[in-house]
Amino acid sequence: MKEVLKSLREWLGGLIDILTPFVAIGVLVEVLFGQGVFGVSIIENLTGVFNTFSTNGFAGLLALLVLLFVYKNK
Repeated sequence: MKEVLKSLREWLGGLIDILTPFVAIGVLVEVLFGQGVFGVSIIENLTGVFNTFSTNGFAGLLALLVLLFVYKNK
């Protein structure tokens, strides 16, 4: 079971490493051209995610901190 979880963690870490630059490029393109990539507004979606965390008070802050901890320690 530990091997399965380790493999899953490595796979998800690799996926995050691949997708992170695409998010950054999408934000940059949207800022420069004022239009989302392929009709998707990345900035609007990120704002919505952060608003969800902020409207949930302490629980949202705790969830955000857990996500940051997991991302930093992958």
